[in-house]
Amino acid sequence: MTEPTDPSASIEPTAPTLEPLLRIVLRTADPVQLGDTPVGAESVAPVVGGVLSGPGVEAVIRAVGTEHAHVRADGSTTYSTDLLADVESDDPGAVMRLTLHSVRFGSAEVIEALDRGEDVESALYYFRGTLTVSTSIRTLAYLNRAVIVTSGSRQGTQSVVDAFLVT
Repeated sequence: MTEPTDPSASIEPTAPTLEPLLRIVLRTADPVQLGDTPVGAESVAPVVGGVLSGPGVEAVIRAVGTEHAHVRADGSTTYSTDLLADVESDDPGAVMRLTLHSVRFGSAEVIEALDRGEDVESALYYFRGTLTVSTSIRTLAYLNRAVIVTSGSRQGTQSVVDAFLVT
């Protein structure tokens, strides 16, 4: 009789790395407060513009998206942000749709300062997420199937989000 072998012993996943991909600078209008909903205190802010830049891509964010925020019972805030960006490209109709899902949390003092629009060092709070991209631009089509993670900072109605390709 042969000894059973562990089939996973010869299978080693490759550890992912992060490759800098994009920087998104996003501006929103003041949020509309929806009050306490079943998911927590909720607000919606219209996107009023911004820019997106990275190796091989420059774009202007249209003033058509929204940023939905939910303050959860544990004090963290989840964001869901939909954007459209006009990309400088030879492709006709060079538009990207970007969807950000993120979470932000920190000490009560730090979050209160952020909520007042104060400039707070981004190392003092956690603001991470994921980004999905939908585009027909040939040179950026690989982003449609990419895993992209983000790290953000915020001051008032402006957010800066760095996006990293998981390789």
